[in-house]
Amino acid sequence: MKFTYTYRSSDGQRHSAEIEAESRDAAFAKVRAELGIKPIKVTAAEEPPPQMTPKRVPSRVFLTACIVLFAAVGVAVVAYRFGTRRNGDSGENMIVINTPQGPVTSRMAEPLPRQPIPGDRVRIEKARDTTFTNAAERLLSRFAEPGRTVAALPAERPTEAEFAACLRDTIRTASTDFTEVVDLKRIVAGMKREMRAYLAGGGTAEQYLSELAKRQKLEVSYRENAEKRLEGMLSKPKEAYAYWLKANASLKSMGIYELPLPPALHGYQAGLDLDE
Repeated sequence: MKFTYTYRSSDGQRHSAEIEAESRDAAFAKVRAELGIKPIKVTAAEEPPPQMTPKRVPSRVFLTACIVLFAAVGVAVVAYRFGTRRNGDSGENMIVINTPQGPVTSRMAEPLPRQPIPGDRVRIEKARDTTFTNAAERLLSRFAEPGRTVAALPAERPTEAEFAACLRDTIRTASTDFTEVVDLKRIVAGMKREMRAYLAGGGTAEQYLSELAKRQKLEVSYRENAEKRLEGMLSKPKEAYAYWLKANASLKSMGIYELPLPPALHGYQAGLDLDE
């Protein structure tokens, strides 16, 4: 039997697709398990949803239902306050791994959109090759930061099957991870969620990688053009400084890491008394 499921992609857009299943509940579970998508709704594709005729509810039944509802809400609030970790992660998302150095807390990486990662650049670049368990995640990590020139990609790409296995795996962060590593893991987790939605819409892993490469190339060109234009204006500090502020505001709005202030403008900025 065919069912239509509706979901939102990472950019907030609504999408619909069809899936075969024995029942509506089975279709919902199949979308969650096989595609990694939480559908907004699932309806039978062959027949319209039944029209519900409102019925009069006896006042005694209504009162009983209200009492049960308030009691359930109260239990849920208590369970949340006493069952949730102080750091905001529920126990279901956390595991403790015993290592020779002692117990290490691990939790599922909450997805982040692609964005610049502040911190130690050497540590970030090293993490791309040493942190992830499979080649598909390592490849995605090279596109994690908008506007960063991507290092030479491996000649051998992961197969569609390897990408499918990658999307089923959960990225976890550990209490011993550096902040830069946690940020990188969370961004790759966000890219995997975006890729699941892309594949659910009929695309392939190779097409998704092609879109990533195009987007990265465009972002790199934006930043390089802004950098070249700024260099050509340094003989006029006032105009150059104004352009530096404007260019960085534009880059920041696109999630691209900003231009550092050129040494030639340090003296000009110091003379502006920005702290006053």
